[in-house]
Order: sequence, then C-alpha cells, then structure tokens
Amino acid sequence: MKKRFLISLLFLSGIVTLSSGQAVPFLNYVSDARTAAMGNAGYVLPSAFAAQRNTAAVFQDTLHSVGVEASYLMWQPENADNKLINIGGYSIFNKVSVSAGVHINSMPAVQMTSDNGNLGDSFTPSEYSFELGLGYKINAEIAAGAAVRYLSSDLGGSQKASAVAADISVLYSKKDYSVGLGLSNLGAKVNYGEAEYSLPSRVNAGAVYHYLLTEKHSLTGVVDAAYQLASNNTGLVGGIGAEYLYNNLFALRTGYHFEDENIGVSYATAGCGLHFSDISIGFAYVIAPNDDVMSQTMLVSLKWVR
Repeated sequence: MKKRFLISLLFLSGIVTLSSGQAVPFLNYVSDARTAAMGNAGYVLPSAFAAQRNTAAVFQDTLHSVGVEASYLMWQPENADNKLINIGGYSIFNKVSVSAGVHINSMPAVQMTSDNGNLGDSFTPSEYSFELGLGYKINAEIAAGAAVRYLSSDLGGSQKASAVAADISVLYSKKDYSVGLGLSNLGAKVNYGEAEYSLPSRVNAGAVYHYLLTEKHSLTGVVDAAYQLASNNTGLVGGIGAEYLYNNLFALRTGYHFEDENIGVSYATAGCGLHFSDISIGFAYVIAPNDDVMSQTMLVSLKWVR
C-alpha cells in the first residue's frame, strides 16, 4: 500500500509540474511509423498526418490525391506508459489540399490521495487534440500550408485546460530534393487554473533527398532540426534517417533522434514497411537499453491511399 501511495504521489507530481513548465508534450510525439523509424525525421515528407506535422508537404505525393492513416503509439511503456491513438487524412484538389487529424493521449490510472495520505478514488488522465489544415501549391516548386488545432488536457480534479494553437509551413521542391521551414504549436499558454504553462512551440526545418539506384531499388535520406520554445524547456531537437525501398513493396528504415537534456532523451530507431496495392503497414521501434526511459517504445500504423 505504501509503495502504491509513493508511485501515485510521484506520478501526480510529474503531471502537475508538466515537465518543468511545458504542457501537453504529446503534441510533438511522432504519429507516422515511417518518420518514427527514421529518427523522427521527415518534416518535409508527405504524410496522412499532415495536419499534425506539415500541411505543405502533401504536394510531394504526386501519385495519390487522397490518404488516410491510423497509428498506435506505445510511448515509454516502462516509465510513463502513455498510449496514443492518431488518425489523420488529406485530400488534394488541384492546387489546394485539405487535411485533418486527431491525437488521443491516454495515460495510466492514478489513485487520488488526501492531504493526510489516505487513498481515495482513482482517475485516468487524458489529453486530445483536433487539427484542420490547408495547403496551397503556389507554383511547381513552392507550396505553403497552415493548420489550426484545438487541444484539451484533463489531469484529474480541477487540473483541466484547453487551448487553440496554429502551425505554418513552406516547402521548396526540385527534382530529387526538398527543403522546408515552419512554426508549430503557436498559441496562448495552457491555463490549469493555478498556473499557466507554455505550449511546446517549435521552429522547424527539414530536408529530404531521393536517390534511385535502379528501377527497383531506391534510397531516401532525411534530416530535421528544430528549436523548441517552451519556458524552461527550450533547446535543440533533431533527427537523421534513411530508408531503403525495394520495388515499392518493402522498406527498411533506421535513424537517430537527438534532444537537449532539458527537453528529453536521444535514441536510435529502426523499422520497416510493407505495401500492398493501396495499403501500407508500418512499424517503428526505439533502440534503447532496458534502463532507458524510451525502452520498448514502438509504433504501428496502417495507411490507405488512392
């Protein structure tokens, strides 16, 4: 009983302090198995999660006009045990794209305690966000996009808050490479009633290069860099990754993700993907020691395009 009380106390302390001044960090958790396997890099890659990541990047998908994807993320199962369900989609109409998505962040149940240490009812903290985005292809080489999101966070009792945030992005593509810039999670602070906490806003940059080895073999390299602006959680975040694709049927991916210590931890990643006609299945896994907080973190996704 004493052990359960201490665990609950520590967990409550962690979610109330909100990562030393940063609220709703789940907004920056990766949704796409492809980018997750490549060191969480791929800011300029097209994705069905465009409304959550980069609405300008969907125009790089010249083969499809519609995409829908769902993913399930087990985030730090040995430490935080967060489980995230992500659903996203986009549709391209000539020079305009429309995208939408939802994040659902479920945390483990926590037992309430009174001021004198008596155990009370339990509750399950939860968070979610809804996104809606628009993209516009300015010309053959330049595209721009914007997204708005509504987010809600319920940490139990009176610890409830909501906010509105926005993203903007621009993409330049030519032949086999693309570069992009953007700002994400711009908005007012999250107010839980007793104090305000910054959103995990970021200045983002990314680049991708595609290289066709033969008709059936290709390589893709990606690199991302971002600077996070969130009270005491400012610092650099980045990733580098590679993908080998065989005959547009099977993909192998790997990468490395870096974060400043006051934001998170760094780790290697690996994963794979299978393509069946219009259906794709992706898997990503974090390579970390058993005593690392990211140990056993993994993500699976299912995508349909047309």
